[in-house]
Amino acid sequence: MSWPDARRLRWTPTLRVPSDDGTEIAVEVLGDTHPGPTVVLVHGWTFSSRSYHYQRMLAERYRLVLMDHRGHGESDPGPRDNRTIDQIGRDLNAVLRATCEGRDVVLVGHSMGGMTIMSLAAQHPELFGTQVKAVALMNTSAVRTEDDVFGMPRLLVKAFSKQFEGAMALMVSDPEAAEKKKRAGSRGSLFMSRLLNFGKRPDKRLVAFTEAMSSQTKAEVVGDFSITLRGHDKVAALETLGNVPTLVVAGARDRLLPPKHARTIAAGVAGARLLELSDAGHCTMLEHPDVVNEALLELIGSISQPAADAYPAAPTATSTRSRSNGRKTPAQPVAP
Repeated sequence: MSWPDARRLRWTPTLRVPSDDGTEIAVEVLGDTHPGPTVVLVHGWTFSSRSYHYQRMLAERYRLVLMDHRGHGESDPGPRDNRTIDQIGRDLNAVLRATCEGRDVVLVGHSMGGMTIMSLAAQHPELFGTQVKAVALMNTSAVRTEDDVFGMPRLLVKAFSKQFEGAMALMVSDPEAAEKKKRAGSRGSLFMSRLLNFGKRPDKRLVAFTEAMSSQTKAEVVGDFSITLRGHDKVAALETLGNVPTLVVAGARDRLLPPKHARTIAAGVAGARLLELSDAGHCTMLEHPDVVNEALLELIGSISQPAADAYPAAPTATSTRSRSNGRKTPAQPVAP
């Protein structure tokens, strides 16, 4: 596999899809001639569709649709008031209507992308089981909590959280000043990318790649979305996801969204499979692309199998922990 290149983040959209408020969402379509389901990949906060660098190879077998959130990558920023989880759920619906008419769909969401899928499920539950045939949720959450400590000693959490919240507040109140304070590619910026996005000993090329994506996203957009992330609560939508095979992926060393968030999702989605990667952080699809891609291929393949054995749990391996659960017997937490 080739390494993602932090210098090559710009791309030319296959099409631009207008959302319900007129904001144009940049979309790339790969493997357009493949029959079968379309895999729609939805990225996380401050990133872009380039974060699925290693999942693009799935286009050798399946049709892929990749989208950039409003204000991220190549998409238009849209009105500030519309930078919300509910709105990007509507953006995803617009992309599905424009690119997947008459096709079965597998939705894959990382971090805020997973929240986008939950938003779609809350707004359009009728799609799940009819057009949407399977879902993968990676390093995401159904509801934010205030007790995450970024994997730090508690004595340091208060100071770090205060600084982090101050930076977000500045991005909202004075985005021009926040933009000027950015230090893209600096030692401090790279350190933060490594701390928040990765587990043990990440490759420097991956750190530089994620830092470059985040630096490309305007401070105003980062700040505005930080508000909606704090109020995120889509626990009620998990019941809808139980209508389709669902894969939940977590990194045991994820500081942004620790594994407890994935366990809550897996316990709330009937039949969900929980896959924990023991040495991964927040970017499992970049840190362990082979494992993630294998799980995605199994998920996609499951929608054409008989319902009785549609999605068996994969065996536990040294680098992963996996469990499947049913509606009557929710999955028990899997220790990292």
